[in-house]
Amino acid sequence: MRKKKYYQRLYKYEESTNKYLIEVSLDDYNDIYDDWDPSPFKKRDIEDEFNDFIVNSSEDIPLRFNICILLYIPLSKQNHLKERSLISAYRNFYSYAIARQNKVKSNLEQRIVSYLLFSVLFLTIGYFYSGSKSTILLKVLFEGIFIGGWVFLWEFFTSIFITRREVLEEYKTYERLLNAEIRFHYLEDQ
Repeated sequence: MRKKKYYQRLYKYEESTNKYLIEVSLDDYNDIYDDWDPSPFKKRDIEDEFNDFIVNSSEDIPLRFNICILLYIPLSKQNHLKERSLISAYRNFYSYAIARQNKVKSNLEQRIVSYLLFSVLFLTIGYFYSGSKSTILLKVLFEGIFIGGWVFLWEFFTSIFITRREVLEEYKTYERLLNAEIRFHYLEDQ
């Protein structure tokens, strides 16, 4: 028998839906909301600790698997109106997170293009003017321009192969969380 992977030991797998369950125990519906946010429930911000837990749990489970957020709440607190409000706030929060990631992706793409253009410009200037007979001050200036070209080229490759991948992974995580099923399970009060 194969050894279970890390996420298989930590998270329950529901065969009927082919989803991994991220289980969260709450004392009340309000535990998910940010205490400092005074807006109505449907617009309220999600608590940072809850978000961190959900994001970290989602990152543990490979993207090829679907997930379900299973919220355990005391039976005495059951309220279908608050359930709908919580789901709405959850969806709003992660929709906004995706919109922010789209902006980050757009800014990164603009920076990638500018890094490439500055790199080509500086390397061209540095290459063609480095051999000319001129004063020591101009030689230092053109050497600095040449070095700047290499730095911009390095930033171009770093942005394409490292930063871009990180941004896309974060986008996929938020998209997965937005589309995750949210279920409520009510426990007898103790």
